[in-house]
Amino acid sequence: MLTSKEVLERTGISRATLNNYIASGLIPRPDVQPPGPEHGAAPRIGYFPDGTAERIEQIQRFKRQGWAMARIAAHFSGRPDSAPSVPAAYEVAAGAGPAAPDRPAIAPPQSAGSPLAAPGRSPAHPLKTPAGLAHPPLPSRSAPAPILTPVAVLVSTLQGASDLWLHLPAGEYFELVNEIWIELDRIFASHGGRHGRHPGEGMVCHFLPQPSGNHLWNALSAALQAREVMRQVSSRWQARKGWDIELFMNTGVDEGQEWLGPLRLAEPIELTVVGGAADHAAQLSRSARAGAIWITRNLIGKLAPDERRRVGFGVPRPSPDHRPLLSSFARLEELAGLQTPPAAIPAGLAQLAVTELLELRDAPAAASKPTPEGAA
Repeated sequence: MLTSKEVLERTGISRATLNNYIASGLIPRPDVQPPGPEHGAAPRIGYFPDGTAERIEQIQRFKRQGWAMARIAAHFSGRPDSAPSVPAAYEVAAGAGPAAPDRPAIAPPQSAGSPLAAPGRSPAHPLKTPAGLAHPPLPSRSAPAPILTPVAVLVSTLQGASDLWLHLPAGEYFELVNEIWIELDRIFASHGGRHGRHPGEGMVCHFLPQPSGNHLWNALSAALQAREVMRQVSSRWQARKGWDIELFMNTGVDEGQEWLGPLRLAEPIELTVVGGAADHAAQLSRSARAGAIWITRNLIGKLAPDERRRVGFGVPRPSPDHRPLLSSFARLEELAGLQTPPAAIPAGLAQLAVTELLELRDAPAAASKPTPEGAA
């Protein structure tokens, strides 16, 4: 029998993904029992069957092969594949334009000394009560059910947020992170991205299929443009503060057929993506350094051939200059080992094939047609 903590450590998935697999019937619900003496003050402990970690690894393998969640569920249940219908509310969401510009600020790092480190509150999203209301609005009863949809998930995390919080007065810290948020959120929205929740010092953006343009290409374009803007923000603050600190947002991007739905059933409804792509993007963002953009081989493989030829990517070599080995991939644990200090990688994600996004080349210009002889 395995506790939920042991399952998470062995597989590298998040607790939200574990709960999603349970709700989808992909793994059995845990057997809740009284805690043992080794569990401290925990009120109860859930135990999973011994084969749960292997089942999750099989689910993740199917997802890397491009299986939809509905097909995976049908495989384990012995039913024929079935495609779920898409509620009209999500048809609107999937084709929506840029997200609204009013965004909550990135909060200081969650710590004992942080003013936003309160129990039950996400540090990146402080609670706000609209003017004139004594209480937050009641949950909406018209929230659409979650659906499976193709999506690219981009997660970007502010490097060294704890150090910045110590170096800057509180007012300047909030000014800095709000400046970063406004600049990057504008870029993500211009590429069709939709803001999502993030548990720490950064942001999540979901790129859904659009009537025109590839949502995968949009995510990569947004990541590169955001990196350029961060260099400008860093230069402005170096001139302002007279310091040599470089500001970086480290980014991870992955794609998949994932669950999209509301976790907060109150107006305005915020949509959240739960699944392997979100877990991978978050881990890549936490592991990258110096403003690197790490993406998965799975995402590269899903691009159209003409788009794939325009993507410059590679793996840094273990040499002093870290010159990249172009058009190559590496295991996540290998790439993370080149960082200073090396990033810790969960065992379940150590073998994930990843690379660093270097550039996106312009499409070749269309060849001009020769003028017919004798034409004016």
